[in-house]
Amino acid sequence: MKIEKFCKVTLALAVAVSAMASVVCEASNLDTYRNLLMRKTYTIKYQEITPQARATNKDRINLYGKNSMDTGTSDLFVNKPTQSILVCDGDNKYEEIGVGNAYLESAGVKSVATCRLQKGDEVFNYTRYYDKDKLIYRGTKKGSVSAVEFNILANLEQGDSFGTANMTRLLNAMLPDGNKAAGMPSFRYVGSGWLNNGLNYEDYRSDSNGVFEAVRYYFNGYTLVKIASATYYTNAKGELDGTRCIIKIDEFSPTPDKKYLSLPEGLKDTTKRKAADK
Repeated sequence: MKIEKFCKVTLALAVAVSAMASVVCEASNLDTYRNLLMRKTYTIKYQEITPQARATNKDRINLYGKNSMDTGTSDLFVNKPTQSILVCDGDNKYEEIGVGNAYLESAGVKSVATCRLQKGDEVFNYTRYYDKDKLIYRGTKKGSVSAVEFNILANLEQGDSFGTANMTRLLNAMLPDGNKAAGMPSFRYVGSGWLNNGLNYEDYRSDSNGVFEAVRYYFNGYTLVKIASATYYTNAKGELDGTRCIIKIDEFSPTPDKKYLSLPEGLKDTTKRKAADK
């Protein structure tokens, strides 16, 4: 991807962030959201506007291998905006990435979502979809799911997962360095301002290991409503390349919606546990 293909807003963001790099004071608008992430008590609903790049031609949903929920291997999720739900209450956590019927009407499917529920050190991975008018859950098998062990090493290296890989990176970027995972770069606050549409914003940047990333958090007053990022690097051909990401925040509240923190009706827990664990 050549730099000329980036939208004007993305370029303006990168230039503005670079110009304000000398500002070192900490912003305040993100404090509320940063604290919710650190306390692990929240409900977040968001839309990833920029489609995820295709990783393979195989129509397969893969939830393993990364701390974030990898949907790049599914035809149902690539090249489409996705809607996600995140709910956390301590060690109990729910992540969902889905697309609505507008994308799947031709296949006769109302909606589809890939879901991950963490209950302590157990994790349940399953999908939710419609077969005509019937709601179906599929985990290990249709109508049942067995837990796998929580991936502690991935969490230590990559930080808490927040659904998509982009959202995982951008929310972890908000955290203080002392609370970041081992593999997370350091982002620092570089400035803030107001836009003509009435929104205000805060800019952060990271430039390590040959990669420059600028992140802008948009607020309506004190309410976080959008996140945009632009990443630039030199590819294997020696050319300047990059990616951009736009995420719309529909909700970021301090109250965990606990209806998401249990397996849904129609999905049986078939995990084989030792007697001492029951």
